[in-house]
Amino acid sequence: MTALPFRIDGAAVVDGPDQWFRQVLETERDAITAFIASDQADVTDAVALIAGQERPIVCTGVGKSGLVAAKLAATFSSLGTPALFLNAAEAAHGDLGAVQTGNVVILFSNSGATDEILRILPLLKARGCLLIGIVGRAESPLARAADHLILTEIAREADHIGMAPTASTTLQMAVGDALAVAVSRLRGFTRDDFLRHHPAGLLGRHMIPIRHLMRSGEDMPTVLPHASVAELIGVMSAKRLGAASVVDHDGRFLGLIVDGDIRRLIQSRQDLYETRAEAIMGADPVTLPAEANVADALVLMQDSGGRFLVLPVVNEAGVLEGMIHTYDLVQA
Repeated sequence: MTALPFRIDGAAVVDGPDQWFRQVLETERDAITAFIASDQADVTDAVALIAGQERPIVCTGVGKSGLVAAKLAATFSSLGTPALFLNAAEAAHGDLGAVQTGNVVILFSNSGATDEILRILPLLKARGCLLIGIVGRAESPLARAADHLILTEIAREADHIGMAPTASTTLQMAVGDALAVAVSRLRGFTRDDFLRHHPAGLLGRHMIPIRHLMRSGEDMPTVLPHASVAELIGVMSAKRLGAASVVDHDGRFLGLIVDGDIRRLIQSRQDLYETRAEAIMGADPVTLPAEANVADALVLMQDSGGRFLVLPVVNEAGVLEGMIHTYDLVQA
């Protein structure tokens, strides 16, 4: 294969790999920008239709559009809307059995005239399916057959010969993601819901309840308000958490003392045996609710800019149930 020529003017590449690379991104960006500016009257109805479904959404296509459809089915499911992928090429050979009467079917096709898609259109209509077409040509059989049309026309593909699915599939992917997110928001899908759908790997570990990681019972460094700072230092040294919680006789959380509070006290030359814990505690520290998970703790620590290395875990009655250190979260 003969490489295309390119010119170098001094140190700058005028027409070469770097410019070709950027041109692809610019072309695909322009396709999305043009779509955003277009009138897509059916989008709102399509989002509402999908959000109202209890049955899985069927996403179908063939070739590169089929790959986009498969990705969208996974994204829908990930964001709380059950979906499945139907390979349009296999649908007429038995896979159409996955489609139930009345299913919402999203069909991806740039041309809108793909044989495999056209072959199953009357079969889907006969089953009472509601069709959402994500189509690149307004004047195409699929565009005319769709109950809701999202038109993904592009000025050109992004490759140098203008034939490979590039800008068209990027736009399809972006439109599919936008649909999935809009539907998810309309259905009230939350971050906790998302984490529950991802029990494996890092996302799954974010769902670990704080109760499973926190120091509790005898492992917690706690002192009563009238304890001396000297006694407090002994407790903190024994428990090795870098902090201690101040609690009353009923276990209710009153405040937190960290290493820095001790250092400041020493620098002020106050008597460690006369000064009481309640005098140096932070009386309004950030706490975690007892039902929190790892993700909640990470968000709290991140939002604090790293100021909180130890978080007390307190129940609704204000009773201290545990303490957790950043190190515990890292280990998780």
